[in-house]
Amino acid sequence: MKSVRGCIVCVGISVLSVACVSVDRPSERAAALRAIEAPDTAELNVEAELAKLLDRDAALRIALAASPEMRRLLALQEGALLDAAAMGRLTNPRFTYERLRSAEGLDIERWVSFGLLDVLTWPQRQRIARAELESARLRLATTVLDRMTEVRQAWVRAVAAAEKRGYAERVLASAEASAELARRMESAGNFNRLERARQQTYEADARARLTTAQQDELEARELLVRLLGLSAQQAASLQLPQRLPELPTQPMAGDELLTTVKSTRLDLRLAAADWQAAAAANGLTRIGSLTDVELALRDGSPRGFEIEVVLPLFDPGELKRGAARARLEAAAHELEQVALVAASDLRVSYSAYRSSHENAVHHRDVLVPLRKSMSEETLLRYNGMLIGVFELLADARDQVDTVMAAIEANERFWLAEASLQASLLGRPGVTR
Repeated sequence: MKSVRGCIVCVGISVLSVACVSVDRPSERAAALRAIEAPDTAELNVEAELAKLLDRDAALRIALAASPEMRRLLALQEGALLDAAAMGRLTNPRFTYERLRSAEGLDIERWVSFGLLDVLTWPQRQRIARAELESARLRLATTVLDRMTEVRQAWVRAVAAAEKRGYAERVLASAEASAELARRMESAGNFNRLERARQQTYEADARARLTTAQQDELEARELLVRLLGLSAQQAASLQLPQRLPELPTQPMAGDELLTTVKSTRLDLRLAAADWQAAAAANGLTRIGSLTDVELALRDGSPRGFEIEVVLPLFDPGELKRGAARARLEAAAHELEQVALVAASDLRVSYSAYRSSHENAVHHRDVLVPLRKSMSEETLLRYNGMLIGVFELLADARDQVDTVMAAIEANERFWLAEASLQASLLGRPGVTR
């Protein structure tokens, strides 16, 4: 029991290392997957992690170490691991004790009986147990990996929401200055009601956008807090970076990545383990469905043994054998289908990753610099008294809008990167 529970925690910690690797390096990905077999179980100081800016990897470590939900998910998998481990054990023998008194005297008999086929098929059942244990361990790994992907994406959304809220405050400050100036100019008779109402509309819209951004930030932050399993006191000390990480200089190379990752995907390994378990169970069913043999050793008067055989008169076992063959065929088709889905999911995830990277780079290198140069030119025209202050403020709002669009493009890239991480490790269908 203790070793199996330790295996559960070890698998969770090792899957964390899988989720943190750089998936564009096959050697690192393979090493991380091998870490499932020899994980590091070091304790984590949550308070020490929260005392500094929380990056993505630290968020993953805290979620695994402190989240009650994660511990619940790990505990739910314990039964499957225990059941799989129990399948490889021999059935306990039965002991019978008889104490009979008759006219001839006291008669004591002792019987020890066990299933003969149970002993003969023990190697086959051990193969089934190993396949089932591997299947249960991989299901546990995929469960943890799903949770880790949620944490990665929640961290991205929380940081991006805070950054967008900051820029929304800048937009509101500009709109308030414009609306106040419009009111004063209208009072002086230099502005009509229409122009003043237009500037006040900008202010009202900016205030509504800020309120929405504040709520989005709160929801994104609280989602991250829940996934990390933080208390109210710990949540108050949570510090996030002011902006998302810089975009990678070069995106991952697609051809090599998509061809080398297939052997390490958890879903393919899980389907293969299920097929191996079904194949071993099919072989065992062929033997055990015909009859059952029980051997009993007698220690009494007289001594000897007896063999009990179940006669297959009414149930020759063809239904059980047919069901086992059907399960084996289903497992084979499942393995084939998972391979097809894996290839398709990799293509979709990688395409989303590349397109979001190109879009984010386009905003960073083209749109934002263009808007900056336009703002500089607008400022020169304002200093030359060629345009008014309202045109200058409107240009400032447009510049901030462009920056917010760049933040959203950056957010979409890191969400796609987290989704690709999960897909490369074998979890298709993760929310993007």
